[in-house]
Amino acid sequence: MTHVLILNIPASGHVQPTLGVVEELVRRGHRVTYAAAGRYLDDAADAGAEVLPYETTLDPQTIVPAEAENWLARVLIGSVRAGGEIAPAVLAHFAGGRPPDVVAYDISMQFLGRVLARLWDRPAVQFYPVSANRQQYGEAELGRADLDLLRREYVGLAAAHGVHGTFEELNNDSGVANVVFLAREFQFRGDTFAEPEWTFVGPCVRGRDRETDWRPPADGRRVVLISLGTTYNTQPEFFGTCAAAFADLPWHVVMTVGNLDPAAVGPVPPNVELHPWVPIQAFLDPAAVLVCHGGWGTVMHALFAGTPMVVVPQIGESDEAAAQVADLGLGQVLRPGEVTAEVLRDAVVRLADDADVAASVARLQRAVRTAGGAAKAVDRILGHAIPSPVVHLRSA
Repeated sequence: MTHVLILNIPASGHVQPTLGVVEELVRRGHRVTYAAAGRYLDDAADAGAEVLPYETTLDPQTIVPAEAENWLARVLIGSVRAGGEIAPAVLAHFAGGRPPDVVAYDISMQFLGRVLARLWDRPAVQFYPVSANRQQYGEAELGRADLDLLRREYVGLAAAHGVHGTFEELNNDSGVANVVFLAREFQFRGDTFAEPEWTFVGPCVRGRDRETDWRPPADGRRVVLISLGTTYNTQPEFFGTCAAAFADLPWHVVMTVGNLDPAAVGPVPPNVELHPWVPIQAFLDPAAVLVCHGGWGTVMHALFAGTPMVVVPQIGESDEAAAQVADLGLGQVLRPGEVTAEVLRDAVVRLADDADVAASVARLQRAVRTAGGAAKAVDRILGHAIPSPVVHLRSA
């Protein structure tokens, strides 16, 4: 039996891709300890993990500390600080006992993950729910002041837990196994990320992800699913525009608005449903088109279902996914300032009947569905782990 520790942040787009991996590890008879917070504790437990709760002030919507000017630097420094908050709970959990056989961590927990792997002398597995990248942060990417701040904070985090080295030494990922929850065919320059260092497994879709009591309209109207994910959905004006776009069309509209008060969206026509949240894979299967923010997980789920997309990117990270959607002919990209009811309606209606887009989506759907999923991810983790010793008991 191999014992795997998984570190993650409290964000749906980071936790959800790993739950199929947890289920597969447990199904094969291995042990998983999952460090999580908030409602994601229940998700980890339901997947079969032993939960390791931690307290954190980290909010994915406000992860960025004000001191840094560069957006990427703010995200990275916020991740270092989150690691510092989480570390005491993790170390206390394993104090006096055997450390896990492998330390697996979401890319947003990369700093704490590397520190713990070095502290315990354990192999590390890095999860990418986003585009793969080699984590090389220099002055060109961050600026001098922000890079210096990141260096100080990361080296300080490591030293506080008895791990010493320069920023470059601590940030060295050689020997780390990288598991990417994208199909290689969707990754920009995917052929430059070689096995076995980089393993592309696609979305780890579970059976329960496709279960729902909801049914599309019996009259055969096309369905458009509209979602800005869990981080960018506090935009009532956007959802109001979407409702207006389809008011006079024979389409059925499903919108997920998170914790937004439906009244803030305004009156909606009878062919529009508002939901706080839906199991996105289950709703994508019957959808003709998805309108989304370009989150990597959302895009992978759409490709798994074979659904073309209108992407309205919200931040730099979703700009990358949006660019791939456009370059690979999988849909259309609209900038937030371009979105009007007429423009959105025209884009959705056109995509639903575009044969070239349908062919491109079908090609990527095949790639996504044959990428390997949770089984391939677990194969890589177990191949990289130090197995627990087998204790043979003598009979009396």
